[in-house]
Amino acid sequence: MTDDKQLFLRFHGRVLEHLGIQMYQSPVNAVAELVANAWDGDAEEVEITLPQELNADAHITLKDTGVGMTFQECQDKYLNIGWNRRGDDPDAKTGKDRPVLGRKGIGKFAGFGIAQIMEVETISQETGERTSFRLDLKALTGDEYLDVTSKVIDVIEYEAPDDSRIGAHGTTVTLTNLSLKQVPNSGQFAKSMARRFLLHQEQADFQITVNGENLPEAWDLAGVEYIFPRDYEGHEAPEGLDILDSGWGKEIIGGHPIEWRFLFHKDTINEEELRGIAIFAKGKMAQAPFLFNITGGLGGQHGVEYLAGQVKANFIDSLSDDVIATERQRVSWELDETLALLEWGRDRVKKLLKLWQDRRGAARARLLAEKLAGFSGRLEKLQQHERRTVTTALRRVAGIATLDDDQFEELGAALLTAWEQGRLQNLISDIANLESLSTEKLLEILVEAQVLSALNTAEAVKTKLMTLAGLKERIEKQELETAIRDYIAESPWMISPEWETFRKEAGVQVFIREVANEVGFGDEAYNGRMDLVLASGRQLLVLEFMRPGLLLNWEHLQRFELYIRTIRTRVVANTGSPFDHVTGEIVADGLERNPENLDKIQDLKALDMKAREWKTLIDDALAQWREFLTALVTRSPDDDRLRGLLGETQAGGNEPSE
Repeated sequence: MTDDKQLFLRFHGRVLEHLGIQMYQSPVNAVAELVANAWDGDAEEVEITLPQELNADAHITLKDTGVGMTFQECQDKYLNIGWNRRGDDPDAKTGKDRPVLGRKGIGKFAGFGIAQIMEVETISQETGERTSFRLDLKALTGDEYLDVTSKVIDVIEYEAPDDSRIGAHGTTVTLTNLSLKQVPNSGQFAKSMARRFLLHQEQADFQITVNGENLPEAWDLAGVEYIFPRDYEGHEAPEGLDILDSGWGKEIIGGHPIEWRFLFHKDTINEEELRGIAIFAKGKMAQAPFLFNITGGLGGQHGVEYLAGQVKANFIDSLSDDVIATERQRVSWELDETLALLEWGRDRVKKLLKLWQDRRGAARARLLAEKLAGFSGRLEKLQQHERRTVTTALRRVAGIATLDDDQFEELGAALLTAWEQGRLQNLISDIANLESLSTEKLLEILVEAQVLSALNTAEAVKTKLMTLAGLKERIEKQELETAIRDYIAESPWMISPEWETFRKEAGVQVFIREVANEVGFGDEAYNGRMDLVLASGRQLLVLEFMRPGLLLNWEHLQRFELYIRTIRTRVVANTGSPFDHVTGEIVADGLERNPENLDKIQDLKALDMKAREWKTLIDDALAQWREFLTALVTRSPDDDRLRGLLGETQAGGNEPSE
């Protein structure tokens, strides 16, 4: 007799882990599954709230305006592991005629990938019932075997049907006891979420917000150079392609319709999750961006760093076999239906990369012609064979796809300068003789160009050091001739590197002289003094150079203070002035010889009025320029030319000994 015998399906408490919860350990992946549930629940609004910091109270919530669930639906559908919302219809629709996304019946537990506890509160649009219950992962994943009735779920609160609550229908899922290592960045989270869905972009009645902000556009077209199939020309478009008004292309692949759009950016794509082609099924990502598993060499292979795109292939989510991985980041490409799409993608990527290379090469050729026109004056000064060599080398450099326009222009100018100065000529000739320029050869150029740049700068610094040494000698002899003072005025960086960003300001010279006369700097005692007014941005720097050998006294300091204060007053009073901040510095001898000056000097310093001795000024400048030269040499410590320059300045060279 078997009439009284029954068999019960039992499952181990750790079955949730085996069903793929571990795949949802990214907050974006986990929350995306909850968003998909909201879509299937006919929600029109989904509000995602992320924590500001991670502590014991940190939580993530997702609140939707969907149809909600009755108490019985919570039991029969939500708490029924593996319940398939679609049933036997792979193309099932929701009440709002939306394609159903849910299929495996475990996405509702995705929150356990990042949290220990999920609390669900739901109000039914049908009855107004309000049900709130808690799921604790630790309690659910015990070691015992369970039958369909033995696991008790904590019901936090239940309210019977009530028509007055129907208007508040929807479901809120709260994730607590988070296992996150860092606080999710709201902006990056929203951008990543946007890239997992096309729903919020294509459906007017589905809006998603993150911390109160709408999801951004998933793909910013501002930095895109080419969009295919929109930018096909002539006979470039493949047979059977229909280009839609939206710019997307439509084709039939393996008997199934797909739509696609590939984007080539102007610059390399730095975000890993954006580079490559993403596959979407029914508005949700099914395959993270990839290159259709292409192996081997590619024509225009550098283009993969510029390529992003999307393919809408709804059919892969309606096949009898479930080919989309649990976390919807991978598709199984072994089936005939999906293999056809994979092969199409490989072919399309290869051909578009070659087309991109040709387009970019043509654009670079036009750019080269324009840039060479800018170099024409310099090229004309070269011998004919030299001009031919340099021009050919520039064309080779122009063919490097990874160089942007600014980099090409800068490198081209550096090559021409190097040739003119008699450097790199062998290397440039080698480049001209190459069929194409490899990355290794480009690196060789860049290394040498870096050394060249440092060498040119180091030679300029050496010249400054030599000039400063001569200036120091004249100051020590108290010989500051008018011509030398004028040179200082024209080249303020010469005596202080910190003034290199300043320019001589001629627009205020008239009233500066007027103020100088007002405070008495026109007296005979100040014969030989020199004003220098520099500007940087909205700052005005007034330098007062006293005659070398003239000792600074209390009267000088008082007049200097009055001088700067008067200038400040005039600048502030003149509302049309481009300046709003005035600082001053007086350069003189004997600052430390008169003790009564020291307190006054410190007081003036607090008011942005500084005082320095001539010797200190020149010694500081020499030390700073020597330090700068040493730093240049450390960039290329093995270069004999740079080491030689440093050795000359350290040994004294043409500098007088100190």
